Amino acid sequence: MDAEERLRYEINKCRRCEACKDLLDLACVVFPEMFDLVDKEWETGEAITTDQLRRLVNLCNFCAACPCSDIRAALMDAKTEYMDRFGLGFRVRVLENVERLGRLGGRAPQFTNSLFKNGTTKTLITKIAGIHSDRRIPPFPQENFSEWLGKRKKRVDPGRRKKRKVAYFAGCTARYFFPDVAKSVVEVLERNQIEVYCPEQKCCGMPPLLEGDRKLTLEFARDNVNRLAEAVTKGYDIVCSCPTCGYMLKEILKIGASQIIWHQGADETETDFAHVQVGHGIIGAISGLSSVRLPKKYLDLLLRDEGFFSSISPEKRILVSENSYDLGEYLHRLCTSDELDTRFGNVSLKAAYYPPCHLRKQKIGRPYQELMGLIPGVTVAPVNGDYCCGNAGVMGFKQEFHRLSIRIASRLIQKIRDLDPQVLLTDCLSCRIQFNQLTPYDVRHPIEIMRESYRNYQEEGEEKAVGAFS
Repeated sequence: MDAEERLRYEINKCRRCEACKDLLDLACVVFPEMFDLVDKEWETGEAITTDQLRRLVNLCNFCAACPCSDIRAALMDAKTEYMDRFGLGFRVRVLENVERLGRLGGRAPQFTNSLFKNGTTKTLITKIAGIHSDRRIPPFPQENFSEWLGKRKKRVDPGRRKKRKVAYFAGCTARYFFPDVAKSVVEVLERNQIEVYCPEQKCCGMPPLLEGDRKLTLEFARDNVNRLAEAVTKGYDIVCSCPTCGYMLKEILKIGASQIIWHQGADETETDFAHVQVGHGIIGAISGLSSVRLPKKYLDLLLRDEGFFSSISPEKRILVSENSYDLGEYLHRLCTSDELDTRFGNVSLKAAYYPPCHLRKQKIGRPYQELMGLIPGVTVAPVNGDYCCGNAGVMGFKQEFHRLSIRIASRLIQKIRDLDPQVLLTDCLSCRIQFNQLTPYDVRHPIEIMRESYRNYQEEGEEKAVGAFS
């Protein structure tokens, strides 16, 4: 069964199941279109065309809100097959490589920003790149995170003993567009006596994966997996401040690799059988055993990984997955083990907190919401419900998707307005771009509030010291 046939099977199965029908009233634009297509096929007897299916898969922004993983996988597989069959247009190839856009635009940020401020040049650039004319382009900072880090390394004190070691995966948006977020991560971790290592890294691969670009996705993923796996072997925990990057490293990369982990038995006289260490796969679930003895002739069948990332070492993918943490999750763990520095200064702030889609899919709760509760002066109203901002990385920039992205976000925006915050907090920088587009609020990452609080505590201490001697 090829990817299109599987998609046809899955959408018919979905229509009969309807467990996801409540999504029709939420932010998803895929399910209404899918149900309409299936209903018309049933009524008229005319098969859904390939062009109609191509439009359907291009509506999916992989927010992962639907509870059925089968339809998500079918949509992504079909999107990849269509890309292989029909190719990607120039405009998509421009937008999907966020890292390249960040590097090019950041080489001369003042000049780049002036081009987008000028109506004529902005119109020309956005038309060539396929960006909707109403989309606001986030300004390029005068100094990106890598440049800041390069200067800062000269001032690091190597003699101070660290309790933990973190390999920080910053993600493209923090590195090239919102470097204050990445800087805050480094400062907060170092405040907690943690050694921070920022390995060379590429895009996590989610934007090209979302476009069905297998080659570019694998190029990014392979490089990242090799570097991050090496860091883990040297004792580093991997930490992501971007929930999409974290979802990619923790969940997506391991698909097909973590079902069964095995190793050859120590007894070399066993020529026909092998001892298989059972991981999270179906054998363990059925048998309840930690290991089984199986004929070697069946191993290739049982351990086969033919998934999207099968060309990348499964051992390394699992190693990266099992040692990757969302930043909020990591700090919350420090807090529960009494390792977090809780000497926070006052920050007068009435905030609303939006937990993004890919954070919710990690099923780690809302660690930042609890961490914000430790900071004096901060009140946080959570945005409850399965809402999506609709931006989906670069999809919200496209001419054909921009207005859909606003439609998807409409209920969420109204929910935020009802909370009437001074500041809107979210850990997703793609959401931040969308909120900057659609709301008047100051949008910040929770880690920036933690950094501000630590700095305020230090300043308060210095003021007390000065007062004591005056």
